[in-house]
Amino acid sequence: MRAQLWRAIAGLLVATVLASIAVVISAGPAAAHADLVSTSPRADQVLDTPPGGIELIFSDSIDLDTSVVRVVEPNGAVTDGLGALTHVGDNAASIAVDLPDSLSRGTRSVVYRVVSTDGHPVQGAFQFSVGVATASAAPDVLGETDDLLGLGLGIARWVAFVGLALALGTLLLVFTAWPAGLTVSSVRRLLWIGLGSLSLASLASFALYGPYISGAGIADSVDPELFDLSLGTRVGQLLVLRLTVLALVSVGLYFWLRRSRTQSPPEVPDANPRELAGARPALATLLIGGVLALTWSLATHSADGGGSVLTLPVDLAHMLAMSAWLGGMPALLVLLLRVRESAALSRAVPVFSRTATVCVLTLVATGVLQTWRQVGSADALTSTAYGGWLIVKLALVAGILALGALARWWAAPHLLATLKTDRRPKGRRATSVSTSRQPAAVTAAGTGPFGRLVAIETSLGAVVLAVTATLVSTQPAEAAHRSKQAAASAEATPLMLVASAIETTVGFRLAALTPNQEPSAFVTPLVVPPGPAQGRGFVEAVISPAFGGLPNELHISVTDDLGKPYEIAVAAIDLRAVGGTERSSRYGLRSTGQGHFAAAFTVPSAGKWQLGISVRDAAGMEALILVPFEASPSII
Repeated sequence: MRAQLWRAIAGLLVATVLASIAVVISAGPAAAHADLVSTSPRADQVLDTPPGGIELIFSDSIDLDTSVVRVVEPNGAVTDGLGALTHVGDNAASIAVDLPDSLSRGTRSVVYRVVSTDGHPVQGAFQFSVGVATASAAPDVLGETDDLLGLGLGIARWVAFVGLALALGTLLLVFTAWPAGLTVSSVRRLLWIGLGSLSLASLASFALYGPYISGAGIADSVDPELFDLSLGTRVGQLLVLRLTVLALVSVGLYFWLRRSRTQSPPEVPDANPRELAGARPALATLLIGGVLALTWSLATHSADGGGSVLTLPVDLAHMLAMSAWLGGMPALLVLLLRVRESAALSRAVPVFSRTATVCVLTLVATGVLQTWRQVGSADALTSTAYGGWLIVKLALVAGILALGALARWWAAPHLLATLKTDRRPKGRRATSVSTSRQPAAVTAAGTGPFGRLVAIETSLGAVVLAVTATLVSTQPAEAAHRSKQAAASAEATPLMLVASAIETTVGFRLAALTPNQEPSAFVTPLVVPPGPAQGRGFVEAVISPAFGGLPNELHISVTDDLGKPYEIAVAAIDLRAVGGTERSSRYGLRSTGQGHFAAAFTVPSAGKWQLGISVRDAAGMEALILVPFEASPSII
């Protein structure tokens, strides 16, 4: 019967590991935690003159040391001479970089990769044009993040959570309820497995983190340069701190356990557990566990923003409570199924039950605060990946609580009541019947179902930690919901008419007009009007199509016969249907510099149109330049 029970538990643990890995894999790569909010220049903006620099504004704080910004020329070359990356003023969620002064005309691509302060990288690209929109080249100069790196980090994060819970929960159960547990080889093995798993997972995370944020491959995880990159980040520094604390704790614990191996505390039924274990070891365990948990909390959103004074302790309390509750179950399982010592059971089960109650209440309180901060609304809870995983976690925790209640209901009549028979009245001598066998036999009858329930709780707890690791790598629901709303709003934007991109230069000659006379129209590109240079000029017209909710734009430069800016007193444009001279709409041109003008315009219907550009000098002489274009419907 006992062998069958252990085989069943072993199978359950194997299924738990596979289920937990499946949870981590199904989460996919970490979602971006730093969305690009705005840029300057705007995406697809056509500028008359080269900008002095580029600014990018994100939804989360950015680590400048690991950020990369590249500008790609129209021919595919990477622009040289960019300035150092800085923040825009005091805005930690921004990046600014100065551009060289000699940018030529054409469309450039800006590619970027940034790492938010919670350690998650995101990359993307946008374009802007100088003078005219042209064909552009946007090679993948930053590389793609290896999916194996994201998967490896996810598994390492889960193993680290399990290791922390196992080490912390085992020590707390021993120090508060089962002092003799330190002499049990299975308990010591649990403790060292927890510390070893946490150490190896943290070391793997450090090795993988550099390639993960730099766009390298998993084969580069042993590159010393990427070690330096990882060490320069907050996440890398916290991992090194965690490994240092683990090394010191492991050495100290090894010698302490070695010295206390022969100093087994007596199993006295009437003794107070606090007298046997003492509060100091338990408090020291909580303190060390808090330092280790801090290496997670400081690398998350809990450490950012003005509310970190509240959110950081809340996150620490949440992790410690979960570790003490879920991590103590395996040690309790060892006591139930291997040791089966009645006096230890009579203490450990009630104490662990009370501890679990405190931990659950702490988890509920801190979980509500975290949910309020990270979710924000019911819509965000039900429509985002973060909200979905949170619901899964809540369902698993509810299942563990139900099993715990069932186990407690079973333990009350079968364990705790029968174990009282092992306690002799004070002063009464022992009878000839051995009191250590009968209660043990009675206990063995009750530990089977009770042990199975605890084993299932333990397995579900491991899956909960896998879901928790997934939540850490998923964009918080509130931010994800805002992004979805913005995307939905963009999709809901009505059809707009987009002008075709045009760049043309048309020569003109100013002429005096009689009342009600239409000026001469010039439409042929690159033809020099005949006659003297006086009154002759050229209009360079650039039409930028509507994009991203912005209207179509017309940019013109007016020069004289020598290519110098023409002194124009009045410049205006009107929209004309091809084949007619009627004016559909008239727009005023705004001056953007000497001889340069710009205007935004819309088109009433699809088809072929002309922009009529009217120019007049101070003497009242006029000319009309017609620029043909086509308009087509599109969502912008």
